[in-house]
Amino acid sequence: MADDDELLAEAASERDQRLIGDLRRMYRAEAGTAQHLARVRHRLLTHPDGTMHERVGSSLRHLPLNRQPGNSTGSETRSWRPRLSTLAAFLFVGVLVGSLLLVLSRTHRGSLNAPGTALHTTKPAGGSSSLFSLHMIDPTTGWALSEHEILRTADGGLHWKNVTPAGATITRESVASFLTASLAWVATPQANGTTSQIVRTADSGQTWQQSTVPMVYLKQMTFVDAQHGWILVGWNTGGGPAEAVAVFRSIDGGKTWRNVSSALPASTDGPPPGRLPFGGRKSGIHFLNASTGWITGTVGANDLSWLYVSHDGGATWNRQSLPLLPGVPSAQFSLGSPTFFSGTDGVLPVIFSDVVTERGFATDIYVTHDGGKTWTSTAPLPLASVAIDFADMQHGWATDGTILYRTSNGGLKWTKLSPGVTFKQVTSLDFVSSTLGWAIGGPGKNSSLVLKTTDGGESWMTVPLSIS
Repeated sequence: MADDDELLAEAASERDQRLIGDLRRMYRAEAGTAQHLARVRHRLLTHPDGTMHERVGSSLRHLPLNRQPGNSTGSETRSWRPRLSTLAAFLFVGVLVGSLLLVLSRTHRGSLNAPGTALHTTKPAGGSSSLFSLHMIDPTTGWALSEHEILRTADGGLHWKNVTPAGATITRESVASFLTASLAWVATPQANGTTSQIVRTADSGQTWQQSTVPMVYLKQMTFVDAQHGWILVGWNTGGGPAEAVAVFRSIDGGKTWRNVSSALPASTDGPPPGRLPFGGRKSGIHFLNASTGWITGTVGANDLSWLYVSHDGGATWNRQSLPLLPGVPSAQFSLGSPTFFSGTDGVLPVIFSDVVTERGFATDIYVTHDGGKTWTSTAPLPLASVAIDFADMQHGWATDGTILYRTSNGGLKWTKLSPGVTFKQVTSLDFVSSTLGWAIGGPGKNSSLVLKTTDGGESWMTVPLSIS
């Protein structure tokens, strides 16, 4: 009959091994941690006498490992076996639990939303098929926003990489400024209903930092360089002919933001000099450099343009007027944000609508060659554009979602194209040259298609979304 010590050792070992097995299944350690634990287990199960327990079925047997003369054997070995087995089990369990706590701690830190916290990119499998924002930097590199993700491509849109930082939420209310292939900022209203989270990257989405602004109704974000950026935000004032807004500015790359100007309900349509008016619906913000920028919008009256310019980084604003377009009936002006291609040359889209029905009936491109001091109309298009894009001062495109026009002389003359059946319900255009461009179209809000043209919009092909 086996002695009591040996029976106790075998029973304790089986119990401890079952416990360790359960812990292994519950908490799967990383590969490096598992190797470390294996080495710890080897040391713990090795006797001072040079023998090691090897599991064979439900029992243990001794293997000689560099056994030295004079080592104790027999009953002394059996008396130490249950103690060492139990000690090994407890130490091994302690290391496993410690590694679990370390993994959980790392995960928790990666999802913190404290200002300035580094947010590392998360890479879930697959991705959403619905894009609502697309900006190509050059023929190969670009950024996009889907309903849940920040995406980046390095091969012209054939493949997209999900670079969304851990802990960040992307929605259709998100706004972004994609400045270069490596610099990007994305702002998203938070579920608390009082703040918006801003995530920023300077290394193409490999790592992110985050900050917050105390507003949730985001309209547009714009950066002119790695340090200077602005966000136009609004209050939920119920719509109508007036809208309260605020301008937030960052001079440190988006780390901190300061409210530099506001249009509050206490203001009237005739605010003090240098202040934005409460009247009018605001559409967007764009800066040419660190000091000069514009806010655009719509006022519910005929032949009045809602266009304000700042020359001190957004602290004060003054109204600019646009010359009326000859031959176009009185209309309500809806202005989009300007786009500049140099320090002097830029374009400003304007849609003309019936003041009663607010239905658009024409689009015109105003141009500047003096840095936005003056704007000149070109030639109206007979459609209300939903998407307008220029690759340079000469080559531009405009669409109402189905009909597509192109200009090669800065808007002085437009040519109607026949882009094909794939070009439908288009909501966004993005061109990087006179021939190469992309569009977002599709059957509805919750589904989208990415289209691509290599012949200036004459024909379009569908680009399957591949997200990893």
